[in-house]
Amino acid sequence: MANKKILLVAVVATIMIIGVTIWIGNQSLNWSDSAAGEDNSSRYSKDIVFDGDHYKLQYDVFTGNGHLYISLVDLREILDLEVEQAEEKVSITYQDNQLIYDRNIVQNSQAKENEIREYLVDNDVVYLPDLHLKKYLGIQVNYYLDQKTNTIQLSSPEEQQKEAYDKGLGTTIFLHKDDVPLAKYEPQDGIYLGGYVIQDEFIDTSMNKFNEVSGKNHASYFRYVGYGQPFPTEWVHQVKSVGGFPQIAWEPNNGLEEVKDDEYLRAFAKKAREVNVPILLRYASEMNGNWTAYSGNADLYIKKWKLVHDVMEEEAPNVMMLWNVFTMPEHTISKFYPGDEYVDYVGVNIYNVVYHNDRLEDKSDFEDPLRLLDYVYNRYSDTKPIVIGEFGATNYTVTDGLYHVDFAEEKISRMYKYLPKLYPRVKAIYYFDVNNLVNAPEGRKINNYAITENSRITEAYSSQVEHQNYLSGIVDKAERNSKETFSYRDFLFYYQNELFVDVQFVEEYLQMNVAENDTEFSVAFNDETVTIQKEMHTIDKAAFFEKREIKGISLDELLDAFDMEHEYDGDGNLHIYLSYVEGALAVLFDGGRFFSEGNYHFLLI
Repeated sequence: MANKKILLVAVVATIMIIGVTIWIGNQSLNWSDSAAGEDNSSRYSKDIVFDGDHYKLQYDVFTGNGHLYISLVDLREILDLEVEQAEEKVSITYQDNQLIYDRNIVQNSQAKENEIREYLVDNDVVYLPDLHLKKYLGIQVNYYLDQKTNTIQLSSPEEQQKEAYDKGLGTTIFLHKDDVPLAKYEPQDGIYLGGYVIQDEFIDTSMNKFNEVSGKNHASYFRYVGYGQPFPTEWVHQVKSVGGFPQIAWEPNNGLEEVKDDEYLRAFAKKAREVNVPILLRYASEMNGNWTAYSGNADLYIKKWKLVHDVMEEEAPNVMMLWNVFTMPEHTISKFYPGDEYVDYVGVNIYNVVYHNDRLEDKSDFEDPLRLLDYVYNRYSDTKPIVIGEFGATNYTVTDGLYHVDFAEEKISRMYKYLPKLYPRVKAIYYFDVNNLVNAPEGRKINNYAITENSRITEAYSSQVEHQNYLSGIVDKAERNSKETFSYRDFLFYYQNELFVDVQFVEEYLQMNVAENDTEFSVAFNDETVTIQKEMHTIDKAAFFEKREIKGISLDELLDAFDMEHEYDGDGNLHIYLSYVEGALAVLFDGGRFFSEGNYHFLLI
């Protein structure tokens, strides 16, 4: 029986090789510019993730003979390979590693008999197997997202040697603007350090103890208050006593109909004013999911939000209104947004769990906390400062009955290390320091998120939040005295050595008017209109193995067309510089500054 299975596998492998119409040994190939091949079977998502960036490939990746094959054309673009051909030999070099073929056969190493030894050719396109990339060039080739999506990930030798929380950061676009007004109590620089400890019995629910254990005073703490319950005056004074300001997660858990302009709402607002401290009011958060009593009716939600906002504005000017969603589902988020004039801060709750829905088959350890932030951050940070209302990482789960301390260390370190560097519009983050195995309602006792019970996790948190960018106190009446830096990540890709960004960035962050057709964009800016290349691309979302379509506009081409000042730094990140002169958008030039206001245009030299 075993011999029959082996024979069957061999036959299937042979059929697969024949099925992709491959021939070997064509020495007339043009190694620098191979022709396009026909469509292949077993297709994979057309993006390679290399050091965190997305790449749109010219040729599809396919499987054959039990291996993944990637076109040499694409590999040369992404990896900057050196390829030399002399008679029947081909040498491929990447950094200090070399792969040599002679008549298609690997020459520079003793391959085992059961290892594949040849590259493949399909319609004059050379494809290299993942085995050769790894063994001879040192490039790790993996399925991405736990093999549940058909995306390929490439990691260079340097990338493989990094700490897990330093890997795959990718390109960031930074936009530097003048004269951006600050929100209420918004720090110009830095991130308010916050936490939730009211259920951490390990430290007796003490904010002082949490500050001591973590090695840093926190600027803010939060708690939940059900709509209809009294204002938590005593707790607010406790927060003030440790030098912090409160975030109150105020939840209409009996539904939105109970929210009215009545005595209760007015009294709550007056009590908020009387405590004489800035309050971040997170009203009716996570409405984008289906697990809250106030989800489902976006129109009613917005109506009630505006009511609460107006009452707070009238009765409690010390209140900051925080509109806060969950990181998923994404498609419902925007329908609940009340509008910029009714929101002070936009927030998102992010959790890194090893499994979703308490199901072993829904493994989610691949999820990157930074990418889980990107959708809300990219969507709203052009107009509003961002808050991470809750963040937690699993260190133990009942789903598999195992400890995951390494997992918690990695996710916490990655989040807190890179927020100040890559997400300058994030102005507050709160860690959810709770052992839900004890404190969650029945049916949700699944994950332990506490950081105080394990010294390794405590140290991972403490070592990152000690950075001076994490603030220990409120900034009152801050004034802008320098440029504000915006950033944009993940919704971008490279194609044929050009950087493409989702058209959202051009419309919302650069404030340009964009019209599109099937093949190009027409972009209007300062009474000038240009045509810019368009490329569509599909990438993987941060979670749940879903896809995101990017309407890519060539950013390099756009910036050159409008002579906008920009530069790439040593890490490959792009910096764009804009100014606002008395409310008018100004584009910086080498010799001066051009800006427009109404029908008048000025060039300052």
